[in-house]
Amino acid sequence: MLFPTVSFGVFFLCVFIGFWYVFRRSVERRMFLVAASYLFYAFWDWRFCFLLLLSTAASWGFGLLIGREKEYFWRKLFLVLSVVFNLLLLGFFKYYNFFAESANALIGYFAHGSAASATAAAATGAQSGGFIFPALAIIMPVGISFYTFKSMSYVFDVYLCELPAVRSFLDVALYVSFFPQIASGPIVHAVDFIPQIEQATALGAEPGSKPIEAARAFELFMSGLLKKMVFANFLSTLFVDPVLSDPSTYNAIEVALAAVGYSVVIYSDFSGYSDMAIAVALLLGFKTPANFNRPYVSFSVTEFWKRWHITFSSWLRNYLYFSMGGSRFGKARTLVALFFTMVLGGLWHGAALTFVAWGVMQGLALALERGFGYGNTRHPNALVAAIQIALTFAFVTLSWLVFRAPSLDSVLAWFAALGNFSKGITLLSPLVIALLAAGLAMHAIPERARASCRSAWVALPVVARGGAIAAFFALLAVVSMSGVAPFIYFQF
Repeated sequence: MLFPTVSFGVFFLCVFIGFWYVFRRSVERRMFLVAASYLFYAFWDWRFCFLLLLSTAASWGFGLLIGREKEYFWRKLFLVLSVVFNLLLLGFFKYYNFFAESANALIGYFAHGSAASATAAAATGAQSGGFIFPALAIIMPVGISFYTFKSMSYVFDVYLCELPAVRSFLDVALYVSFFPQIASGPIVHAVDFIPQIEQATALGAEPGSKPIEAARAFELFMSGLLKKMVFANFLSTLFVDPVLSDPSTYNAIEVALAAVGYSVVIYSDFSGYSDMAIAVALLLGFKTPANFNRPYVSFSVTEFWKRWHITFSSWLRNYLYFSMGGSRFGKARTLVALFFTMVLGGLWHGAALTFVAWGVMQGLALALERGFGYGNTRHPNALVAAIQIALTFAFVTLSWLVFRAPSLDSVLAWFAALGNFSKGITLLSPLVIALLAAGLAMHAIPERARASCRSAWVALPVVARGGAIAAFFALLAVVSMSGVAPFIYFQF
């Protein structure tokens, strides 16, 4: 069930009415939201609800065990066991076949002495069951990477004494399964979400209590719809996907701009989902940290990761980078920690060499910037700062190209196609150019101007705001494409 669909609209309307007008007691609202979240998840595949429940129960249990222990050894042991459990769960569904094929190929190489014979032997062995690791027909559950990281966040926060162990299983279940965030985040940390539950579920239960921020929620939801339904859908369908699927048949200008277009697409798609997820949560009384902050005006890769997928980068920083030592043990240790944090961040997206290469690129860039003391301060000269931003964007765009590619050979094919100046321009229409320009220009709007627009929107009379919302949806229905493509990050 996707946000920009009629089915989700009906579903959320029922949830909204039930949450605010049918159930009034806090515990009833918690139970209702958990049931609604599991129903939402069941629309993809009801069988994976049991997997979600298992992940939640394990993290809740490990949290209780860590919370009641005072001795370092036992707390550390339970933490390690919880990490192993969650990684095994994630690894089986997301990485098993990759590692099985790699292990079988390695066994075949040592057994047969050459890569070609090893490949043939691996194929024969896989068909006959001769190798130890058989290939399995595994369906990856939607959102497993996101809710596994949330489950781990809860245990980490309890271990780090950021949050007391939660005795209520219902609260942990609501945190892990909360339907606006389960498919593609944001990866809200337990310490940011769980303390809100009592207040959010009690909101409106008493006369005079603070109302929900409906104006802000509608603004965010419309922003997300615009990014997804116009920028992401049109650019990917009309230009980016056709060019990048076979760059050798297109002009060099189109090939280069397709990479830029994908930068716009992945931002519009993912930040659009995040905007809508934050809006839906806000309509239910939950506040979610911002997940994007104009990432393409970053003057360094270091700053980029403070602006892109903020909840994910903060998860990596708080729970992975710091656990490797962070910056506490000298520069060399810091650089190693930065590098391997991003390599593991690449692997989080999937078991493919392109994701590993993408992680290596990000890790090397962060390590080099830290090593040379670059990336912490924007240059005061406007021209130099613009060059910094352009160079950072060029690097990020190339890394997205690797990220999207089905193989490293596809990346090489894109570079080779940059010499196709003799071919005619076929797909670069005025509409595509306008979408590319507007997709990049939205990053250049200063935060002060955005805040002024938000204030003006909230200050509008309710009737005027309602008319604007109705006009927006009517216009979107006219200009948007039929159907809704799945969000890019659903595959992770």
